Amino acid sequence: MATGAEWPVIGIVGAGSLGQAYSALLASSGQSVVLLASAASANRLRQAGEVRLIGAVTRTVLVGDPGTPGRVGVTTDPADLAKHVSGVDRKGRASGILFATKGHQLPEAIAEVVATLPLRPSEASSDQAGRGGDWAGDWWVAGVQNGLVKDDLLADAFGSSRTVGAVSILGAGREADGAVRIGGLGMTYLGEFDAPPSVRVADAVARMTEAGIPAEVAPDIRSVLWSKACNAVGIFGVTVLTRLPGPSLWSNPDLVRAFRALIRETDAVARAHGVAVGDYVGFPIRRYLQMTASEHVEYASGLVPGGRSGQIAPGAFPSMAQDLFAGRMMEVEEVFGDVVARAERAGVDVPRTALVCDLLRGLNAQV
Repeated sequence: MATGAEWPVIGIVGAGSLGQAYSALLASSGQSVVLLASAASANRLRQAGEVRLIGAVTRTVLVGDPGTPGRVGVTTDPADLAKHVSGVDRKGRASGILFATKGHQLPEAIAEVVATLPLRPSEASSDQAGRGGDWAGDWWVAGVQNGLVKDDLLADAFGSSRTVGAVSILGAGREADGAVRIGGLGMTYLGEFDAPPSVRVADAVARMTEAGIPAEVAPDIRSVLWSKACNAVGIFGVTVLTRLPGPSLWSNPDLVRAFRALIRETDAVARAHGVAVGDYVGFPIRRYLQMTASEHVEYASGLVPGGRSGQIAPGAFPSMAQDLFAGRMMEVEEVFGDVVARAERAGVDVPRTALVCDLLRGLNAQV
């Protein structure tokens, strides 16, 4: 198994809390990381000279030049990222590009990267856009945004053969002093969409595991994606509209029932698209749906600190609520709008989800 600097370079697109968390954890294990950041984010990181993680994980990782093992290589130039990830290492292992922007920032981020990726020599004079099969190198792309549309965007831009499905429940948020607070590492799932588990996915999971990031190969990545979509619609819908943290949701029977109604509608859309939800770390959706309402209320009460499990920290707000409080655009279309659109195409009625979507769109219009 490769260790530290022996791995090929991995690119991270987006220097928000999630991008910084993945970058710092990977670099802290000696790996080479290129973090593509906006000018403002890059300036802040370079002035600080480090990425600092606090909370569930404590790390201080120096900022350096792109591709420097053990340091977070910050750049504002997509060409720097393309240069480092477009090759294959001497052992034939592929590099990867992990998109960690917010969902509504993803199309622009994809376009910036696409414009700089080198083509194979025979295609050097061709238009790069939409020519995923002609790019040089055996690299892959994945996105850890909320929602399902991210994978459609990546496959359309880079080609389905290069696109790996990814789901992350790593919880992170930025502090006023620039530190990134890790609420929990959760689990990162990676998997092929229309092929059996691959070497490239196994390698990606291995390098994350080496960095202390819990990760698993998902044999059915669509099930994981839809299961997380169920959870996201339920958690975000309830916590953003009530402006209450997660523990308040689980301790309130009315809010548990609201959460339950939203995940049931999203599950109906998944089934209409031929996908069965499952039980995964942090979002055991199949288990929720098999419970009666009263059983679910009782189970949820045990998730509150001081209850049976005590596994949720007090005051923990999901990422969409964090965006609301910070006055940032929320991923409403990417999470709720997309589910409603898929429901309409499949002829599935989702009145509660559609109502929540409209209310969140109204909040987004105030940003």
